[in-house]
Amino acid sequence: MTALETERLRIVALTPEQFGMLLDAPERLGRSLGFVPGEPPDGHTLEAMRGLYAEARKRRDAFPWMASWQIILKAERAAVGSACFMAPPDECGVVEVGYGLYARFRGRGFMTEALGALARWALEQPHVREVAAETERDNAASRSVLERCGFELCREEAESLFWRLDLKSPRKQEGPFFL
Repeated sequence: MTALETERLRIVALTPEQFGMLLDAPERLGRSLGFVPGEPPDGHTLEAMRGLYAEARKRRDAFPWMASWQIILKAERAAVGSACFMAPPDECGVVEVGYGLYARFRGRGFMTEALGALARWALEQPHVREVAAETERDNAASRSVLERCGFELCREEAESLFWRLDLKSPRKQEGPFFL
């Protein structure tokens, strides 16, 4: 099992089998891994997760890039959200990250802590030069998380903003989970 630890969080990459269990029987997954699963995903998120799961099953050699990373609050042994990389690093060494936090856990810095750890882990992997992210233009909370983790805005489109973090990006903050 691939897992990352921060001061407050355990971030676990689910194997393809565990990922399937998350989609079909989250309570069973929680019991097997010792945590309380989070809220059911909304329709858009569920559709995206099912697509990632289908790809993860086809590309087992791409684990843990093609995985759902569960973000677990250690003190409560509860899932507070999840993250994923959309695919293994491409030929330029870029990997894209996506993430979401359950509503009742927002505003406490959990996603900043988790994304900081995931980005640091990704940039420590061979062949990774950059972590990319996309946010909806009106998602101020996600923009704030990316900025606190040192991501830089690199492109704007009508509905989306595109971000990047690489080994040369200046540090935005100091702390145990920032680059």
